[in-house]
Amino acid sequence: MLDVHLRLFCERLKRVLAGEEGALTLPDSTNLTPLFQNLLTESEIIATTLLGNYEADMARVLIQLIREQFDEDEMPSRYRQLLHLENVKRTDIWELLKDINYFVRESEKAIDTFFINITQQQNSESESTTCIALLVGIHSKIIDIRNRLQQLPPGDNGFDFKERRNEFTHLLIEGQFQLDKSEFESGREELFDLLIEGQPQLSVVAILDSSGFDKTAFAADTYNNNHVKFYFDCHAWVRVSIAYNFRMILDDIIKSVMPPSRVSVVIGEDYQLKKSILRDYLTNKKYFIVLDDYCEESDDVLDDLEEVLPENQNGSRVLMTVTDPDFLSSFDLENGQTIHPDSVLVGGPLIRLKHEAWQFFILHYGKTTLRIYMGEKAFLTAWSTIYSVLELPVHLKICCLYLCLFHPGIEISTRQLYWLWVAEGFIPHNSEETAEHYLNELIDRGFIQVKKRRAGGTIKACYVPTFAYVALLLPAALTGFFWSPGLEEESMANAKRYIIADDLIEFFSLKHSDMYLQSFLNHSSESDHLNPIDCENFCKMFKHLRVLNMGSAVLDQYPPGLENLFHLKYLKLNIPSLKCLPSLLCTLSNLQTLDMPSSYVDQTPEDIWKMQKLMHLNFGSITLPAPPKNYSSSLKNLIFISALHPSSCTPDILCRLSNLQTLRVSGDLSCYHSGVSKSVCELHKVECLKLVNESKLSRMVLSEYQFPPSLIQLSLSNTELMEDPMPMLEKLPRLQVLKLKQNSYLGRKLACVGSGGFPELKILHLKSMYWLDEWTMGAGAMPKLESLIVNPCAYLRKLPEELWCIKSLCKLDLHWPQSELRQRLRTFEDMEWRYDIQLYPYGI
Repeated sequence: MLDVHLRLFCERLKRVLAGEEGALTLPDSTNLTPLFQNLLTESEIIATTLLGNYEADMARVLIQLIREQFDEDEMPSRYRQLLHLENVKRTDIWELLKDINYFVRESEKAIDTFFINITQQQNSESESTTCIALLVGIHSKIIDIRNRLQQLPPGDNGFDFKERRNEFTHLLIEGQFQLDKSEFESGREELFDLLIEGQPQLSVVAILDSSGFDKTAFAADTYNNNHVKFYFDCHAWVRVSIAYNFRMILDDIIKSVMPPSRVSVVIGEDYQLKKSILRDYLTNKKYFIVLDDYCEESDDVLDDLEEVLPENQNGSRVLMTVTDPDFLSSFDLENGQTIHPDSVLVGGPLIRLKHEAWQFFILHYGKTTLRIYMGEKAFLTAWSTIYSVLELPVHLKICCLYLCLFHPGIEISTRQLYWLWVAEGFIPHNSEETAEHYLNELIDRGFIQVKKRRAGGTIKACYVPTFAYVALLLPAALTGFFWSPGLEEESMANAKRYIIADDLIEFFSLKHSDMYLQSFLNHSSESDHLNPIDCENFCKMFKHLRVLNMGSAVLDQYPPGLENLFHLKYLKLNIPSLKCLPSLLCTLSNLQTLDMPSSYVDQTPEDIWKMQKLMHLNFGSITLPAPPKNYSSSLKNLIFISALHPSSCTPDILCRLSNLQTLRVSGDLSCYHSGVSKSVCELHKVECLKLVNESKLSRMVLSEYQFPPSLIQLSLSNTELMEDPMPMLEKLPRLQVLKLKQNSYLGRKLACVGSGGFPELKILHLKSMYWLDEWTMGAGAMPKLESLIVNPCAYLRKLPEELWCIKSLCKLDLHWPQSELRQRLRTFEDMEWRYDIQLYPYGI
């Protein structure tokens, strides 16, 4: 892990030699290619061969550095002894590694400067000579490092990461209470009783973390139970965790309990007003709120919740899963006894606490003191995770370390994560499929958790658990992988990535001229307005950036000086007022991702067709110009566009997007009907297509469309179709997900008449088909259907009998079903469980 910068540097040199790094290939006149090749050869010898002999020594050096962050006096003696097995200091290795990292830093700066000079046509003969001399000097340094490595005494590679991790894991569960299946079932019944059979007063139930079971899975099992869903009017599952403020929690609750139409209006309101709106909305509703991963740092959440959760005396509940029980010290037991670190919570799993506002219960399965629980378990979990990281192969280790750039519990868009990994150079061949594979491996190993899935089953959002974040933070900070306010100041100058979590304005007021940054990410939730002068100075100061994410910070204009960030691959800006994309942006020839979801651009310069490395365009709306005359090139790497204006859906434009995989078209579809309907078929590789009609005076004529056979997902919104779309769409050979969303179809009948129609369809969403009252299916239609959602179905009297012959069908959601349809479902005694039927607002 200590050699991660050198390994990334080797990958970059390979891209340079392949002509993939920088907009230009290496000029033949400079004779630089042999120098870069020699630099790569020597770097690979060190990274893969020589340092490979010292992997155990490097791991022990890192472990020693991490150990110094802990207070050994507070460590239990048996764990201290285990850690001292790694107490082999190789100061020679550590000094060499520091020199290697310094070498990588200076080499990258030299290469960056070289390419910037070429781009700005500053490669005069004298500068070229200077660059060659600089690279020769760098090469001599790597030779010196190689010679020093070859003279080191042999390393001890008898160190087994997996064995050491297993030892910590064994200690983690040794001697602690284990919950068997019968006790788990008993605990679940007790939890059900507290939630459903308890007193009408608003109650809080806390599940205290303990060895023997997964508290989050335990809570989720209850949260997803049909009886619980039907008992409460509205539900919310919220991650709390450290660094998760109540503004985010408030937004998450609003998004969960309110209908989408209200959320879109409320979410942008003032903080105090949002609290008042939520409280009013929940009045007279029986609600169920889950706070997952509650910890000491979030101890104000309960006070904040009191302001927004009304006491309706109707059995509303709050359920908490507690990571750090230190907050219990602010309560007394029901018998008046004070809880302190040496308390042993015994006498059955249920404990009652005194609380001024609410009934407060704790479910706890364990027989150790809180001191042991808090100290030993946290310590062992951290070290077990650290060894798990060390055990990873290099490609996963790098992607795993990157996760600590996101605070725990915060929702991470997987699409954004893949784009960042690609921009950082972590993913071979810029393959998002490979990125998805890496993410799934990290999920399987417990470093990251799934938050949301798309209709097709792929992961839409994820989050980093607290224990994984804390364990990743130490090695990432110590190796200079990133820096963030709050970490040690002396490590700031060597960090390549800078993360803002709170105050972006404060960052711009400081001087950081000594930093060599490759990535800057603003994760602050505040919508600060940035001064254009500050932005210009920022671009001058950090001209080597590859990733620039300004997050929610608001810009009133395109940032001056941005065109000088030659190496930029990922750019995210929030410019709501931007209507015209500046020509200077198109000089960013290395740009892969342009993410401006708040911008609605109706003028784009022709030069965008010269941005041959573009992979992702994400806008509120963007209009692409026709390619210049006699211009034969295409945006061959562009695979994602959202949302393209219908005026840009012409054969001349879409045929130049030969590798496009995901396309969202949004605007007046009928006004540009001819172009859109005739051009969509040009997208021979598109797999996901979304068509959104934003005109209230027009309708889409589906029969005039020819969809490409490559389609896997299709979504239609507000298209107001008059003809039944099923006969046409059922012929698409690869279609797996079909969403006919709000106002997509205005007819009364749906007919899937073709035998074997929709041969690959797995997900079918029929939303806001207010007038639908008849649905028929042919025998053998939708043979692979797994999930059906109809919302609402107020006039639908029955479902096709052929549905019950589909063996793969396992999920059925019906919203506001007619009483006749509800009665038909009751006739099947096992239907609710076989098909996981959910009826809203009431159960079967």
